[in-house]
Amino acid sequence: MNVNTWEKTILKPIIMFFYSIIFILALISSAGLLNRVSPASNIPENLGDITTKFEYFAKHKDDYDAIFLGPSTTYQGVIPKIFDEKMAENGNSIKSFNFGIMAANVAEIDFYLQKILALKPANLKWIFLDCLVDFFMEEAPTSTKNVYWHTPLKTIENFQLIIESTSTLKDKFSGFYANSVSFLYRWLGIGYFSNFWQQKSEKSEVLPKGISPEKLIQEAGYYSMDWLENNEKWRELFMSNLDNYQQQLKESKSGYLLRGKYTYPLNSHAIRMLTNIDYRIKNQQEIIKTKIEPIFFIPPVLNTDFDNSAITKAYKKGYISNLFAFNNPNAFTNLYEVNRRSDSRHLNHQGAQEFTRALAVEFSEHLKLSQKEIYHQSPISISQK
Repeated sequence: MNVNTWEKTILKPIIMFFYSIIFILALISSAGLLNRVSPASNIPENLGDITTKFEYFAKHKDDYDAIFLGPSTTYQGVIPKIFDEKMAENGNSIKSFNFGIMAANVAEIDFYLQKILALKPANLKWIFLDCLVDFFMEEAPTSTKNVYWHTPLKTIENFQLIIESTSTLKDKFSGFYANSVSFLYRWLGIGYFSNFWQQKSEKSEVLPKGISPEKLIQEAGYYSMDWLENNEKWRELFMSNLDNYQQQLKESKSGYLLRGKYTYPLNSHAIRMLTNIDYRIKNQQEIIKTKIEPIFFIPPVLNTDFDNSAITKAYKKGYISNLFAFNNPNAFTNLYEVNRRSDSRHLNHQGAQEFTRALAVEFSEHLKLSQKEIYHQSPISISQK
């Protein structure tokens, strides 16, 4: 075989293969870079209730003193109207907005927190945060909702959360796969058009059916599970697993924790993320010249359901400023009663009303203590006049 024949039969296909690889990589890189400079800073119109909430809040951002940011336990658990009424009873005039996002973990919450702070709301004084550090499973990784927040940085952060979580190896692999898919769709710009085919498939839906945009705004971002179209199915499922819930409740009351055994070390990524969120909110004062205080809280969920050890440890070590914890069924018995819940993780409307009042009471006490501290730190107190 001469040299020319060898080049045609062997060398040329190899060269063409490498050229193809280079072309594909260049195409992917170009698509990603174009996507990076595209108008992705704005909230897409196809994010459903997230778009509804964000657009409304952006237009009325200076009307609110407080916002609640968290996953479905916030979305369907905190009622701004009742919170404001209860605060008014205690002599505090506050207007709040519920910015809960379905199935959002701490990385996604931080993503939207930065967008909210970028709006520079003039009168915002408090941000309540319900942060899940061990929740990263995505049922629909190609949905616009999941694709949108998977920037390179947030995807890496979520990978780090997966690595250090106490989940099974199988769940971790599933988490890596789902988040990788979401990132690729974001990088290539595919996800921004995903609503066209998602509407044709019920299986790909992420958001619960039956959320009325008008009622969502009327309730300042809150939406009860009782108002959803599939609420009866959720309730039937909960009642069919009632024995399991009562067993978990019994274990939590007795102090036996299947999860939440303070597994996160101080240098864990989960604690660093919580610390960064706390710092980011406080640092906003340098931008808008108004102090904003972060208020972390744990909703009434069982420790056998969610691992809240990272946020608890972050507070005890002084990495975050405040923490209101309602994950103690012995202290907040009524919030764990069956007739207050839609399922093991979520409150029904009655439960949400009682939880919101309890949260307002805790916050009122916090404000009283803060005022006392300011008084005692004042260089001239009443007794010195």
